[in-house]
Amino acid sequence: MKPSLIDNLGLTGKGVISIIGAGGKTSLMFRLAKELANSGNTVLTTTTTKILMPAPDQSPETILAGSIEELVTKSTACLTRYPHFSAGHGYDPVLKKLNGFNRDTIDQLWRTALFDWIIVEADGAKRKPLKATNSHEPVVPEVTSHLVLVTGLDAVGLPLDDTHVHRADLFSQNTGVGLGDIIDEHAIATAIAIEIKKAGALGHPLKTLVFLNKADTRERIRSGLKIGTLLQQKSNLNKVITGALKDKIPVKNCLTLHQNKQKRNTD
Repeated sequence: MKPSLIDNLGLTGKGVISIIGAGGKTSLMFRLAKELANSGNTVLTTTTTKILMPAPDQSPETILAGSIEELVTKSTACLTRYPHFSAGHGYDPVLKKLNGFNRDTIDQLWRTALFDWIIVEADGAKRKPLKATNSHEPVVPEVTSHLVLVTGLDAVGLPLDDTHVHRADLFSQNTGVGLGDIIDEHAIATAIAIEIKKAGALGHPLKTLVFLNKADTRERIRSGLKIGTLLQQKSNLNKVITGALKDKIPVKNCLTLHQNKQKRNTD
C-alpha cells in the first residue's frame, strides 16, 4: 500500500479537485494540500460553500477577495511567500466561517494557471458522517478534474435520522431505508452511487473517487471493502479508498474499479 494520499488518489500533473459528501471533507482537503505542497506544487484551498476559517496548522494564510481581479492580485503576492494558502469571498464573524466563491470564479482562476492544484470543498454536511444533497447541491466547478466523495464509515450501524445524516428524509427517499432504521453498507453504496452521478454531471471530471473515512477498526475496514465491492456494480468509479485521515498512514485499502474514464467533452 502506498503511504501517501496523493499517490493512492493518482494526483499527478495539475488539476482541480472538488470534494463532496460528508465525514471528513475538510480534513481531506488540507491533508492533500500539505502533501501536494511538500511535493513542490502550488496549491489553493477554498470552497464554493462555507467552511470554518482555516487554522494556522491547516493553512499558513487565508486571503479574502471580492472579485476575480482581487483574487488574482492577492494570490500572486501570496505565492511569493507560501506554496499553499487558502482563499474565500468573505468572512462571517458570527459563524466564524469562510464564505466561498461561485463556480465561475473557480473556473476563471484555474484558467489563469496561477496554481498547479486548486482544492475545493464543494459541499456542506453540518459535520455529520452522511448526507443527501438538495437540488442546489453540490456546487462543483465545471473545470473539476478530480471529483472525490467522502463518507464516514462511523455511520454504519446507526439509525437513519437527522442526528446522524444531513437531510435524512432525502437519504431515505434515495435508498429506501426508513427513518429510524439501521444504516448498512448497501444503503451507503446506493447513496454514494446517486451522489456521484449527480455531481459528475456538473463538471464531467476525468477521475471520480470515493474516500471512505474513519476506518479505524477492523469492522469499519471490512465495511469499506463491502461498500467498494457494491459500488463496482453500481457506478463508474476509478477508485474506492478506505482509510482514516487521523492516522499517520491514512490509507487502509485501495480498490481500483476502472482504470480509465472517458475524457471530458470539450465541444
